[in-house]
Amino acid sequence: MLMQRIGVPRLTPSEWSAVSIALGDATRPGAMPAEQGTLIGALRRLYGLITGNVPPTPLSDPRLETLRRFVFATRRSQRIAEQYVPELFAHGFSRAQVEAIALLSA
Repeated sequence: MLMQRIGVPRLTPSEWSAVSIALGDATRPGAMPAEQGTLIGALRRLYGLITGNVPPTPLSDPRLETLRRFVFATRRSQRIAEQYVPELFAHGFSRAQVEAIALLSA
């Protein structure tokens, strides 16, 4: 009971799923986060068609996709992907949640 009162960071099953997907993607050699609607994204998709090395598919929920990108980037760089933190806050994640996810991902 005490832990709930002081703000234990909790994630929904969907959020845990996004974290799990990102951690798996980050361990695949050559995997990069998909960038929809950009030239880089189009080139990556073309490269994937030629080589069979397909980039991770973005999640349909923007909140979960931001979480996936944060975990992926944090795992790959072994440091907190600060560029995603404001967007995570805008999607309603708390500071405790972001810090816990970063610790898990690094």
